[in-house]
Amino acid sequence: MRNILLSVLILPLLASCESQPTALDRSIIEYRNSQWLLSEMWAGKSISSNQVISESQYMMGLCEFQRKQIESAEGWFAKAKNSSNKEVSAKATAMLGIIAEHQGDYESAKADFAIASQNLTGNDRREANARATGMASPSVQSKGAFTLQFGAYRNKENANAARVQLSTELQQLGIATTWVTEDTDRSGRILYLVQGGNFNTRTDASRRKGHGDLPQCNITRIN
Repeated sequence: MRNILLSVLILPLLASCESQPTALDRSIIEYRNSQWLLSEMWAGKSISSNQVISESQYMMGLCEFQRKQIESAEGWFAKAKNSSNKEVSAKATAMLGIIAEHQGDYESAKADFAIASQNLTGNDRREANARATGMASPSVQSKGAFTLQFGAYRNKENANAARVQLSTELQQLGIATTWVTEDTDRSGRILYLVQGGNFNTRTDASRRKGHGDLPQCNITRIN
C-alpha cells in the first residue's frame, strides 16, 4: 500500500559508497526493508550518540506507527516537529495530523496538514493540502446513507491503527472520509468498525465496490 506521508526522508546526509553508513543511514535502510524493530534500534543508537537527533526521532515515530504503537509514535513525532530541519518538522507535523484524524480530532488534523504543507514538496505537499481542505467529520454524513466496512475489531486501538493504514490508499481511490464507529455483536460485546465512503443508496455502494480496486469490504448502512 502506497502512503505518501509515510515515505522515509530522503536525507542529504546519507552515506556515500566510500564512507561508513551512520546509525541513521542504517535505520533508513532497515525501514525501507520493512524491518521496523531493526530500524528503531539504529535510530535509538543515533539518538543516544547525540547525532541528527530530530531525524532519528522521526524515524522512531515511523517505526512505532508501523508497529501500531500509536501513542508512542505520537510522542516521537511531537519531538521531531520541533526540528530546525524544515522537512523533518513538516513530515512529523503531517504524521501528527494523520494520528489526530484517526482519533476523530478533525480540526487539529486540518491545522496540522495546513502547517505541514508549507514546507513539503511534490506529492507530499499535494496530499497535505488535500487533507487540510477536504476532510469532513463522519457526523456530516447523511442519515440513512450507506457506507463500506473494511473491518471489525474487538480492540479500539487496533481499529484506529487499521483506519490510519487504510485512509491514504482510500483517498487516492476516491473514498475521501474514513472513520471508526462502535456497534455490538449478538452477545452484546462492543465491536469497533472501520468504515469509509458515503453513498445515497445500496446500489451506489455496490457499484463502487464492484470496480474491484478496493480492499476487501462489505456494504452497510450508516448508523
